[in-house]
Parts: sequence; C-alpha cells; structure tokens
Amino acid sequence: MTIDEQLLVFRGNCPFRVYISNKPDKYGMKIVTMCDARTYYMVNAIPYVGKVVLRGSESVPRYYVKKLSEPVHGTGRNITCDNWFTSIPLADTLLKEQKLTIVCTLRKNKREIPSSFLSDRKKQVLSSQFAFHGEKMLVSFCPKKGKSVIMLSTMHQNKEIDEESKKPEVILFYNCTKGGVDTFDQLTHNYKVARKTRRWPLRFFYGML
Repeated sequence: MTIDEQLLVFRGNCPFRVYISNKPDKYGMKIVTMCDARTYYMVNAIPYVGKVVLRGSESVPRYYVKKLSEPVHGTGRNITCDNWFTSIPLADTLLKEQKLTIVCTLRKNKREIPSSFLSDRKKQVLSSQFAFHGEKMLVSFCPKKGKSVIMLSTMHQNKEIDEESKKPEVILFYNCTKGGVDTFDQLTHNYKVARKTRRWPLRFFYGML
C-alpha cells in the first residue's frame, strides 16, 4: 500500500484550500489517500479540512497512517510513505499492533539516527550503511557527494545491494511502490468527469465519482 497526498484541483472559494508546490495543479483541496501500490486502486482517503482533532499526544501524521490503514489491519501488508508520515514509534505500533510493515524515508533530524548515518562529504559515493534493532532496519545511502538518503524498513532484514545500480534493495523497493497515489491522481486526471463549478462540496462529489 502507498500513503500520500492527493490534490483535488479547485480555485474557487474554500476555507481549507491549500497550495502544494510539487503537485501539477498547485491549488486545490488536499486528500490524504491510501492506494494499492500495484493496481493503484484507492482503498481509503481522508480529506484535509484545516484541522484534525487528536486524542492525547498523538501526532497528525501518525493519526493519518493509523486511520487510513484500518481496512488492512492484521493482513501483513506493507505501507510505503514519505518522511512526513514517518517515525520510529509509528513503525513499532504498526508492526506490533496492526501486523503491518513499513518502508519509508526518514527525516535527518530524528534523534534515533546515528550521527555516522548523516550527510558527510567524506563518504564514498554509492556507499551504504546498515543498522538493525529488533525487526527494524535503518539504511543510509550516499547517492552523490555530501548527500545521504536515510530509509527505515520493518519489512527488510538483510543487506542486499543491487549489483548494477549499487543501491540497497530497500531503496529499489521504495522507488517501485512510492508512486501509488501519484499514479492514481494521474489516472483521475485522464478519466475525470468533473464540470466547472465554484462550489467545493460539488467538486468533492465529482472527485469521488
């Protein structure tokens, strides 16, 4: 499964319209979506309406992942997501309570990351570092001088590296599955049934169709 943001294009008056620079349409209504990574079928989605009511100290990204993945809890599937959603406690919760694995990028400011895994101009290009703790695996890959890509996985438990690209297996898996929501978003553009409207509830309805 892939969890990511979908942008429903809309330029009318809407109290929770957002701007996302890396999306083709830029302006619209954000929907946090979970899709099948192979068939691109949408399994679950939550529209962003400006505020999320949380219980206790739970973070917004953690709430989205747990809520969206409810239909597949206990099925042993994997979830691929980017570093906005990711945290070590979330990975532990998904594995122990929901029986789901996770493969994701990790922000470099996480305190669990060893200092040797961070960017360093002395690191050899295309080199990889691995760390293991229980059922979690941390990978640091140097794609070019002075840059590091840090990955977290509870699905992989080995140091396999592709001989051709020199990339760890976990990064190749992430690259294959990270585009589930983006492809779904592209398909909805190719086969859309929307009509011009300045009413955001109607635009949501067209998006659901």
